Amino acid sequence: MKTSRIAATLLLFAAAVIAVAVLIRPRERTPEPASQSPDVAVEATAFDSIPTQAVPEVQSAPPPNIVVGQPVVAESPVDKPPVATNKLDRLAQIRETFRKLAAGDKLDAMRAAKQVTDPNERETALLTLVAEWTHGELGSPQLRAERIARVGLEAGLGMELAKNPELALMWADELTEGDGRANVLQVVARFLVDSDPAAAFALSQQVPETGRRGFSDAIFANWASHDTDAALKWAEQFPDAAEREAAIQAIRTSAPVGIGTALGMQDGYPVITDLVPGTPAERSGQLHAGDRIVAIAQAGGAFTDLNEVSLQNVVEAIRGAPNTMLQLKVVPAGAAPNTPPKTVLIVRDQIKFKK
Repeated sequence: MKTSRIAATLLLFAAAVIAVAVLIRPRERTPEPASQSPDVAVEATAFDSIPTQAVPEVQSAPPPNIVVGQPVVAESPVDKPPVATNKLDRLAQIRETFRKLAAGDKLDAMRAAKQVTDPNERETALLTLVAEWTHGELGSPQLRAERIARVGLEAGLGMELAKNPELALMWADELTEGDGRANVLQVVARFLVDSDPAAAFALSQQVPETGRRGFSDAIFANWASHDTDAALKWAEQFPDAAEREAAIQAIRTSAPVGIGTALGMQDGYPVITDLVPGTPAERSGQLHAGDRIVAIAQAGGAFTDLNEVSLQNVVEAIRGAPNTMLQLKVVPAGAAPNTPPKTVLIVRDQIKFKK
């Protein structure tokens, strides 16, 4: 009996010890979430359509916070570039990015634009560079659109840089090829020919051999339209007779041999609308604006009535070789009905323009 009471007492004591141990055991604390510091590395690149590995290495540093092909790191949250939420914002971001790039190394800026794959973004990037480099002195939108439609975006915009030959040639080498490149070179040559004809015509060596004759002819024709004497003197110094003759013929596509009249059509006949200063027509004193040409003949030949003859055919009949005679039957401006025409003899000459 005594033994049973002792065992019960020991059991009660053991239970009490266990209860106390449970009560005083430290509680396990649930870990608190770690505090998160503000993000400072912006994951989007300056152009998120450009693969990092596709961006060429550059030597000079782009403007602050614009590292081509790498994440933009901001010093604080307020320095982070805005994230474009729609296409309009995206184009505005492209314009601002390339406006900054335009102020740096020009070749790097061109190469960055070359990596933009979206057509609208690429056009925005390229036009931004051109506008910045020309200080906004662009050609007409109609001419620019025509050029782009004819030779492509890069070449069409590159022509806007022709007044800066070095920059335009860099653009042509980096962003254009084939016919587009040849067109940029040709426009550069047209601007260059007045100050450095040798350099202008040397550009023809950068186009395929089959296109060099046409390249030079286009330069001569454009040059002659505003300084015929200079173009002729350059052409006449060619030692090769065939090359010299080809150049002169190119000049005469814009500055022909003729009498110096501007013509229109009225009542089926060609009518003189203007006289070019310093030309045979003006010097003769026999022709005036408003005179109607009713017939034409070459020296010693029979007259051909010009009623309903196309203006193009009349022009071709008036043009000819230098120092040859042309005969015209002319009804003076303001003459009474049924007034008989007078005969005018004029010697053709090279028409020369000087602007």
